[in-house]
Amino acid sequence: MTTTDQEGRRRLGRLIAQWRTKSGWHKKQAADAADLTHTTYMKVEKGEPVHDVTYTKIERAFGLAPGACMAVIEGVAAELQEAGEEVAGVRIAPVADVADGVRQSVQHAIIATLPDTPAGKMAEMSEGVLAELRKRGILGEGE
Repeated sequence: MTTTDQEGRRRLGRLIAQWRTKSGWHKKQAADAADLTHTTYMKVEKGEPVHDVTYTKIERAFGLAPGACMAVIEGVAAELQEAGEEVAGVRIAPVADVADGVRQSVQHAIIATLPDTPAGKMAEMSEGVLAELRKRGILGEGE
């Protein structure tokens, strides 16, 4: 899915560029950290359309709260929120160990639907789901 709010994307692009500069990164370093091509990363800074998963990759690379980019695009937040930061008395969740969460979710779903499945098969299925998420670019290689 691609977000269509042009002004929101431009606002996010300016904030991402500021965040990158504040972090002391060059554009290529930021793109590499987010596991994006330089071209895709530059689209974000320019406010051009990209797939929504691109924002998730940038959030992880920059240590931002999950959903921080979309909150800026949608006008819900004026600034990017760091993971673990307290905003208006609410602590933003830190970036979780996504792979472990996926494994647990798959295993819970298997137990609920196929309770006689051996543990080895559950682990195999969990790893298969992780491999597919990585292949689709939803998870990075290190996750």
